[in-house]
Amino acid sequence: MNRGRLARYSLWQFRDFFMDRGIAILIIGFLWGYVLLEPLRRAMGPQWPGDRTTPVWALTLQVSSAIVSLSVLIALNGIVSTDRKSGYYRFLFSKPVNPVVYYAQLFFVYMAGVMATMLVLSSLLHTILPSFSVVNYLLYTALIYIAMGGIGFFLSVATRYDWLTLAAVWLGARILRDVFGAQHTWRSKAVELLPPVHKLDQVANSLIGTGRADISDVVWLLGYGALFFALGLFILRRGSLAD
Repeated sequence: MNRGRLARYSLWQFRDFFMDRGIAILIIGFLWGYVLLEPLRRAMGPQWPGDRTTPVWALTLQVSSAIVSLSVLIALNGIVSTDRKSGYYRFLFSKPVNPVVYYAQLFFVYMAGVMATMLVLSSLLHTILPSFSVVNYLLYTALIYIAMGGIGFFLSVATRYDWLTLAAVWLGARILRDVFGAQHTWRSKAVELLPPVHKLDQVANSLIGTGRADISDVVWLLGYGALFFALGLFILRRGSLAD
């Protein structure tokens, strides 16, 4: 299959994303974000400032950033491992399709799907808080998708239980950095190899709130995710989906 045909197949991939994952992301995001904040706005009535001076601004940043991480976790769940466990790869690659190109395209199609769902949710949040920037939120979404999604893609290639492993790695890295990061021992050096999740809160508050973030933090997050995404593609090229 040539790349032109595979590129046209991305429309079917996007449709599958919306039906299998996009609707779930929208429902969860709507219940967690809009439904949480809208009653507060109605309760405050004319006293609702609608800007960063509102007492719920910090809550909005926290909830909106958590929705992005959860959305990426849902999107990357089983992106490769499901085809391996269910044997779908035999059908997908019964014709001359390069698995590396196919799954790389799928990764970015899912990224477009996550961005589209976050566009809808951020537009709803913007109606509640006019100071909430849709553009800044989409920038943060793209950053987290590469950072977290790159690791998730690698784990989906390397393991059969990728979503559970990704959640454990993402949360475990934060816990271990909090426990051992400030120490001056070999453990503090070892945790430096873990995903830079300790940068997320600061990046989320600055990037979503102001559209700016420390460039070193952004590069670290992007570089870590991109490295593991490349490692996942390397394993796909060298390994076998039947393993």
